[in-house]
Parts: sequence; C-alpha cells; structure tokens
Amino acid sequence: MRLLLSTLALLNSTGLAYGGDIDQTFGFYVAGLKAGTIRITGNEPAQGQDGPYALHGTLTPTSIMRRFHDVGFDGRVDGAVSAGVYVPQNYSGQSRSESTQTDVQLTFQDNHPQVLRYAPERAARPYDIDPAKQSGTIDPLTAAHMLLRDQRGADLCDRTLDLFDGRRLSRLQVDPPAHNGAEAICAGQYTRVAGFSPEDMQEQVNFPFTLVYTKDNADLYTLSFFKTDTTFGPAEAARK
Repeated sequence: MRLLLSTLALLNSTGLAYGGDIDQTFGFYVAGLKAGTIRITGNEPAQGQDGPYALHGTLTPTSIMRRFHDVGFDGRVDGAVSAGVYVPQNYSGQSRSESTQTDVQLTFQDNHPQVLRYAPERAARPYDIDPAKQSGTIDPLTAAHMLLRDQRGADLCDRTLDLFDGRRLSRLQVDPPAHNGAEAICAGQYTRVAGFSPEDMQEQVNFPFTLVYTKDNADLYTLSFFKTDTTFGPAEAARK
C-alpha cells in the first residue's frame, strides 16, 4: 500500500511547467476528506531539449488523515532527459504508512537498478524479486513526472511504465486520450506486478484511475483533476 499511495500522490503532483524550474502544490483527498498536501520542486530541460533533471516530491498528511492512516512521503531523484525519455540515475525515498517507515536509496546503471539501501532490513521471503532482473524500470517519482507532466497534445498519455521501488515491481498504463473540447480525459491503471506479499495481492492488484487535462493556447495540456479508488476509499486531487 505504501508504494501505491506514494505513486498516486506523485501522480497528483503534476501539471508542472514544461521546462525550467518546477514548484507546484496540490490538494489530495481520500473518501472526501482532505488527506494531505503534495508538492514537487525541481528543474528539467526546456521542451525538446536534452539535459539533466532533478525532482523533490513530498506528501504531507493532514492531522485528520494521521488519525486514520498515518502516511507520508519524501523523495528525490536526479537523472537526464534524452530524446524525451527520462533516465534516472540516483533515487532516494522515505515513506511512512502507519507504524512502518522505509528508507530507500537506488542507483541506476545502464538501465539496471541497484539497491544501495532498503531499511528496515528483513530476511528474504519467497515472493522477493531480484533487483538485477528489473532492467528498464524507473523509480516512482520519475515515472509520475515523466508520464503526467504538462504535455503537448501529441505526447499526451498513451504510455506504459514499469516502476521499481527497491523491493517491488509495479506498472502504470495510460490509454490514449479522449478529447472533449479543451479537455482531454485519460483512463489508466496502476498494477501490482511482483515483489508484493500474498496479502497485498489478495487485497487488490489493479487500481484504475482517471486523469483530466485542460488545454491552453500553446497546445499544452495541464492536469486539472485526478481520481482513483484505493483500499482506503475513493481518492482525488485538484490543482491549487
């Protein structure tokens, strides 16, 4: 559940400026209650250019959310953009869910993730996966930004991304957009793939979501609304 919440939170942190400095804040709601505030800061190359990128994403829960589900996230990643593809190099993330806190550090070499740290440590379990076999994956923060940043109409949605958080493999799939005037609606799905406990897989595997974008005069689409179902209840976000 921690990976899902962290990823969903970051998905809601898009609507970022396409190129240059990034500083955006969003409200996150679960079951109709204000669950927290999501913020992403950082920088990336201008549209159509290659170069380095760096992101810092946080999910800060409200006091009401803490009473029911004490969740939080603080992650950083840096890497490079090449031909429109975001390639992470270093990722670190601290997440909290109830009484469990995790601290993860990854590095990516030739599209292969290497786990530098995953705390707390534990004994191997039958459903664990080998990080060395997760080639072509990216971290959750890069995946969220790469998929859902402000986008040109030709690049909107229509992607499949595999995420590795240091222990678990998941997938984000987003269908081509359906247009309605200045709006573009994209249906997607978050899927638990491997490395999750049998209890997690029995709880829920697929999490459908809907993204609503609004077009501006420069043919850029900005995320204005997001909704999904979680094991905590319906979740949504609106750009502030």
